Amino acid sequence: MDRSHFFALAAFFFFVLILYVVYAIVSPFLAPLGWAAVIGILTFPLYRRLRRRVGGREPLAAGIMTPAVVLMLVIPVTGLTFFLIHEATLVYAFLEKTAADGGQSLIQSVQSHPLIWQLLAHLEPYTGPLNLEIDARVLPEVKEVAATVLGYSKEIAKNFFLFTLKLILMVITLFFIYRDGERIQRQFLAVIPLDATHKEMLVETVRRVLTAVMYGVFLTCLVQGALGGIGFWAAGLPAPALFGAIMAVSALIPVVGTGLIWFPGALYLILDGEVAKGVGLLAWGLLAVSSIDNVIRPFFISGKAQLPVLVIAIGGLGGLAAFGLLGAVVGPIVLALFLALFDIYRREVEKGKGAEG
Repeated sequence: MDRSHFFALAAFFFFVLILYVVYAIVSPFLAPLGWAAVIGILTFPLYRRLRRRVGGREPLAAGIMTPAVVLMLVIPVTGLTFFLIHEATLVYAFLEKTAADGGQSLIQSVQSHPLIWQLLAHLEPYTGPLNLEIDARVLPEVKEVAATVLGYSKEIAKNFFLFTLKLILMVITLFFIYRDGERIQRQFLAVIPLDATHKEMLVETVRRVLTAVMYGVFLTCLVQGALGGIGFWAAGLPAPALFGAIMAVSALIPVVGTGLIWFPGALYLILDGEVAKGVGLLAWGLLAVSSIDNVIRPFFISGKAQLPVLVIAIGGLGGLAAFGLLGAVVGPIVLALFLALFDIYRREVEKGKGAEG
């Protein structure tokens, strides 16, 4: 190995090491930095308009835009987060009470229902040989869910200082995104080994997909979750805000969507003797919660994602599982960028074959 190859490998190794150290330092704050980038990209047209109004003075425009966005977005979302934590503690109290007596009272009340009792009597000849012990199978799951909810609540309370620190970091980052975002974008694009047309295509892909996900998918899920929470509240079910938030997440799942949450709730009410409330929740879920996306999604979408629904669903759910709530937004963008890069490569290959021919 000659000296030039050795120094090239050493430089590459040092560069990779530096990248790893940078990632280790930044990784605890990827979520606030990512949300600052998402909010900044979505609201940047408003910032440009404000910047023109103040005569092109970027620090002044950024100083006005940042607190305005905080008042409109960050504070309400933060308040909702703490309200959901309160709802989660109520659910935990119910699960803890259920698990305290081994869940016998809950299981006995369900089994004593006339419909359930008759159904179990009809199924006994078939389920008897299988030895389906409801107590032994259901109660460990109930206790595990209770322990998970308790651990999550404690973790939120313990990391309140870190949450505040991340929120402050997000606001500071948002200010610099407004002030220096265009310069950072130019510098970043300058090191990408693609021509100007392909770079513009990638930038447009990020803007288009981010807008479509936030307005066409994300806000639709929030509306469905809000309607589902209203249905749970009207039916008298516990923790409607928490279950509404869960429905907002489950709305990303194709076909079944929010039905994973409101259908068991309606079924529980019917089996518990609240037939009118159960049927009402069932009708509300079918006619309002699950159908509203067909009405409001075209209204929310201000830019076309130009992606199959399956790609958006996989990107949203996969990103949610891998990176949390931010991943539901980033996942479809990453898949869209991958498809865009693949399309660029395909065009270059076809162009090369045409030149050879």
